[in-house]
Amino acid sequence: MRLYSYLLCVFTTCLLLVGCKPAVSAKNTGAIYCVDSFSQYLNPQILGSSPFVASLSQQVYNRLIEINPVTQRLDSALAERWSVSRNGVVYTFDLKQNIQFHHTEWFTPTRPMNAEDVVFSFSRIIDQNNPYHIVSGSAYPFFDNLRFSKVLQSVRKINDYQVQFILIHPDASFMATLASDYAVILSAEYAEQLQKQKKLGDIDEYPVGTGPYQLLEKRTNEYLRLTRNPNYWGSEPKLEQIVFDYTPRASKRLQKLFTGECQVIATPAASQLPFIRDNPRTDLDIQNSMNSTILVINTKKKPLNNLKVRQAIAMAINRDNLQQAVFFDTGEAASSLLPPASWAHNPNLEEYYYSPQKAIKMLAEAGYPNGFNLALWVQPIARTYNPDASKTAQLIQGDLARIGIDVEIVEPSWSYMREHLIAGDHDLALLSWVADNDDPDNFLRPLLSCKALNNFSGWCNEEFDSTLDRALSTQRLSDRINEYHRSQELIYEEVPVIPLAHALMVSAYLKSIHDIIMPPTGGVSFKKAYREE
Repeated sequence: MRLYSYLLCVFTTCLLLVGCKPAVSAKNTGAIYCVDSFSQYLNPQILGSSPFVASLSQQVYNRLIEINPVTQRLDSALAERWSVSRNGVVYTFDLKQNIQFHHTEWFTPTRPMNAEDVVFSFSRIIDQNNPYHIVSGSAYPFFDNLRFSKVLQSVRKINDYQVQFILIHPDASFMATLASDYAVILSAEYAEQLQKQKKLGDIDEYPVGTGPYQLLEKRTNEYLRLTRNPNYWGSEPKLEQIVFDYTPRASKRLQKLFTGECQVIATPAASQLPFIRDNPRTDLDIQNSMNSTILVINTKKKPLNNLKVRQAIAMAINRDNLQQAVFFDTGEAASSLLPPASWAHNPNLEEYYYSPQKAIKMLAEAGYPNGFNLALWVQPIARTYNPDASKTAQLIQGDLARIGIDVEIVEPSWSYMREHLIAGDHDLALLSWVADNDDPDNFLRPLLSCKALNNFSGWCNEEFDSTLDRALSTQRLSDRINEYHRSQELIYEEVPVIPLAHALMVSAYLKSIHDIIMPPTGGVSFKKAYREE
């Protein structure tokens, strides 16, 4: 408590000395959420994964269906009910009626949400002839990773309140895709208005959704102010306003939490958690999450194309040390690429046990008794799924040095690093993956299938791809689990990647704010939140 009091004193003194004040404010009927990322665009369809995007989606938009954060089952949202054809390729949704889009300064809807809006929202993604397809860069990261245009053949209106999705082939993960934070429903009427005004880009910068909050004010890289949607179709939100305050530094977010400038902060650093717990005014919410931190091995390069070398590297890494020195109590050692939060996690796999002596022996058997040199590529940025990537890399460097492998750590920009990962110039890469829905396919296929955009291991295993395809071809859960268990066994046996840790999802907040919802795929939802002072 003494250390916390001293820090609070320093923070307060700093505020007084520089004369700073909050850029935005929230009365007792509102809340400020300090986030670590921001975006000019406010349409989740075209954005990558981050707490900002997940939280924005929860506040401003709705999906046809959603994942219940407690039961992990699918709940209705904009869709009242749905059915799947016997052959697994036709999904029919009956929509709820009288749901209003946001009434804003830039758009006033003349009709409720209907099937035309659903058709437009997904046609924009898969139809290259749609005038909105190339707007804002023509990239749809979540959907591109899923090869969505190779799954969804078309979406069509049956009547005003019924819509059908026709798939190219059966895909049991399709419902999870529709429940993701990225499968938001946009207004086709708003799109038509912008097309007439020749302002197509506004659809991504000035959003119109059906969610509990709507955009009131935006200052890029500063803050986003949302106000309660007076026409919201669900239970009326209790907070009048939500402000997303862009605060990229973790120390600054903690400072704002302690001084009450923010009621909620995203991604507190693991080292900050003891101070937050000891503060009588603040609290933590820690939950399992769908993420993995992994060491990617370039299996195309010598000597890493040798299985015994890859196994030796796996045995040389001290995961317990990583947990204590990097993750503290916000993670768990990984035995599989799929985290325990996944319904398809294989509990029968054991992590490669730490044995430098056996690793040295295996290197000798592989023909490398004197070791070799490698380069480890890493992004030195603190994230929830890896609180200190640089330190993680340094610990791995030390572990591998003990078995004779000399590791050089390379810390380039992400654009440069990704370009060279795609080209296969790396030896090792420290990466993390955060699933955007709860389906195992969203973990396994984008990272390790033969045609995956993010398969930086260069590993291509036909049996692995077949297990994924078979898992998607059936709606029977037991069959899907069996296939995913086998896919995880193949990863364990051939070691294209080494799972290191699964980080827990952490949010910190003032005790005066209640009923914040943390969806399993990240971010926070304020639709039920309220404040007490």
